[in-house]
Amino acid sequence: MQETVSRKRPLGVTIVAAVLSIEGIVEIIIGIIALLAIFALGRVAATHGHNIVHNAVDVIGIILGGYFLIAGILKLIFAVGLWALQRWAFWLTVIIEVISILGSAYQFTRPGHNVVGIVLGMIIPVLILLYFFVDSNVRAAFRI
Repeated sequence: MQETVSRKRPLGVTIVAAVLSIEGIVEIIIGIIALLAIFALGRVAATHGHNIVHNAVDVIGIILGGYFLIAGILKLIFAVGLWALQRWAFWLTVIIEVISILGSAYQFTRPGHNVVGIVLGMIIPVLILLYFFVDSNVRAAFRI
């Protein structure tokens, strides 16, 4: 007979999952608001005979709103995976945090960059990565 061993979720993983859930919900709300606002703006432009502006605004709205909706849904999926201690969620969270750090580092190459804002944007991803890889309880919980 197989013996099932229940794994205990480390407190930090619970916090990361909760933060990802909150970020996901906020991004979904932002995506919905962006879509509604952009489509309303596009309709106003179309009403005044600016069809090219209307089409451009609609495309930009779909891209921006869609980005936030997709990012929010993915963060909610990652949060559920972390909550359930799924190995795929561990690795996908690591990948997302590395991409976030690289995106923040890229901001240094842009003119007029805000060093404080960039560094603050890098703190949470770095802390999550350090926590995931340094704490042996986390690695054991995800069987890594």
